[in-house]
Parts: sequence; structure tokens; C-alpha cells
Amino acid sequence: MANGKDWIPRSEEKLVEMMAFWQKKLADKQAQTLYEWPEIACTALIAAISYYLDARAAYTAAPTTANRVERDDLKNAAIDAVRKFARERIRNNPLMNDGQKKQMGITVQDNEPSPIPVPETGPESEAMISAREPGVVKVKYLGAKPYGVDRIEIAWLVSHTAVDSPDQLTSNQTFPRNPWEHTFGHDERGMKMYYSLRYLTKTGASHWSDVREVVIP
Repeated sequence: MANGKDWIPRSEEKLVEMMAFWQKKLADKQAQTLYEWPEIACTALIAAISYYLDARAAYTAAPTTANRVERDDLKNAAIDAVRKFARERIRNNPLMNDGQKKQMGITVQDNEPSPIPVPETGPESEAMISAREPGVVKVKYLGAKPYGVDRIEIAWLVSHTAVDSPDQLTSNQTFPRNPWEHTFGHDERGMKMYYSLRYLTKTGASHWSDVREVVIP
């Protein structure tokens, strides 16, 4: 029944529906006991709601200016009284669960963090080599890590045979910062390293990026 951040309905019909429900609930002796609602407070709020509903009926029957003013005044008074009761007796009432509060029309704060979406595909990357660093291959992912990504995983394989699927890459390692760096043995120099990257979050992993290749210097 909430409308945006304000849980009081803007629609007159919805407001009347909510007020009528509150009247019935507040008059329930079992609810008063269960939720520790003071009877005197319930009786006062029931009366405030009744004044508004009666004034609304009177205006419907005779839509005069005086009746409209009285209806609006009593409507605002009833809304103020409902808000006060909700603030003092419902919103932080440990005897009521979220479902019972929502039944009264109260907006309940969602304390569960929204899950961080896992990116669809892995990052673009580039390999860096230098003749001055024999056997060293550095792989840098391009761009900033998406929100929620705390690591990058690289899978690789040194092979004489071309590799076109991440499933064929047999070695893997994670790295939180750029670039990933690995030193290969003397017998691997001049061979091709095939590699692929993917994002890792606390809840999952993206698909692997396309397989790329670099010649080990």
C-alpha cells in the first residue's frame, strides 16, 4: 500500500481501505495483547479514523465547502495519528514480524543487500613481453574492474598446438592487481602461451574471455 517512500496511500479509495483495516485491527483485543498496543492509544486512533470516515461520508452526501473543509481537516488529523501510532507502536515493535507490519501497510526496510551481478564476459586484455626479460610474460586486463569484482582469474597453456577454447587451458591463477606476471622456463621460450581471463566476485564468475596468444620471449 506504500506509494514511493511514503507508505500512506495517495489514492482516497486506498486510504479509506487502509483506515478501515486499521480500525478493525486496533479493535482486536488479541492483537492489542499480542503486540502490546495500549488500549487507550488504540481507542483514540479508532476515534480519529472514525471522525474522518464519517466526515467523508457527510461530504459525499452533501458536497458543500464546509463539509469538504471538515473532511480534509479530519483526514489530515487521522493520517497524523496513524503515522504517530506506526512510529511508536509498529515500526520498531519486536513483537511484530515484517509480514505483520506490511499487512498494516508499513513500508519495511529491506536489510538484505542486493546481490551484486556477475559480469557476463571476462575482460579485454593485452600481453606484454620484452627481449630484456627472457621468459617473462605479463598480461594486463584493460579498463576498470566492474563493481563487485575483486579478482581476475587467468587460465593459460603453453602449447605447440593452437588452442581455441578456455576449457583447454590447464593452468590458472587469480590476481587482484594489474598486471599478472609469470616467468617461464628456458625450454618454453619461443613457444606460444594461450590464455583467457574472467572476472571473479564473491558470488560467482563471469564467462571466460576469448582465448588470446603471445609468444614467450
